[in-house]
Amino acid sequence: VHVHVGVRSAEKAIAIAGALTAYIPHFLALSASSPYWMGHDTGLASARSKVFEGLPTAGLPYVMADWAEFEQFMTTLMCSQSISSVREVWWDIRPHPNFGTVELRICDGLPRLCEVATVAALSQSLVEWMDGLIDRGHKLPSPRQWVVRQNKWKAARHGVDADLIVDEGGALRPIRQAIDALVEEVMPVARRLECGEEVDHARAMVEVGPSYLRQRRLVSAGASLPEVVAAMADELRSDDPRTAD
Repeated sequence: VHVHVGVRSAEKAIAIAGALTAYIPHFLALSASSPYWMGHDTGLASARSKVFEGLPTAGLPYVMADWAEFEQFMTTLMCSQSISSVREVWWDIRPHPNFGTVELRICDGLPRLCEVATVAALSQSLVEWMDGLIDRGHKLPSPRQWVVRQNKWKAARHGVDADLIVDEGGALRPIRQAIDALVEEVMPVARRLECGEEVDHARAMVEVGPSYLRQRRLVSAGASLPEVVAAMADELRSDDPRTAD
């Protein structure tokens, strides 16, 4: 699932895209829905995110100092015929110059439309919140890349049961608490954007369990993987997670 959020300037897009990397694990844990690969349980909540990292322009983004550096990156890759357009830069988060957006691409596929709405609303509210911080003169934080990398792995491996690194001393916080805190932080913006209900639904997603957990519950109850796929299709039709209980 990809979410585009409009941003008013190129420099803001670079700053926001960099700061958003701290929230990659939050979105990945909420959306994780690919525990199986080639007919086997991988032990991961999101196998897709790890498989995709095998591509040279996929996975965690490079954090750019400014728009000029992003242009230099694109020029180098296009002139070397490594890529033909920004459409071949498959980072988890990227600025999209053609659309004037910041694009969040980290999420697995979500079987329920209410979950898609939550991811979209949370993305929009978070970007708008950061945009407002810039307008008020704040410098957005640039998280340490080794922390971002470890936290993404934790979310891909453990989903909503992950513990996130929250500082350079290695302190940990359950990702369930981190998601709850994120909802609280952006809720005033979400209400202004008239998507507070969708953002608040992130808490219900954690409580019910993301798709990877629902799939595993089915298999534990004796379902085959084709039956798991059928259950996910039923969830799409009904928007009800109970079809996978």
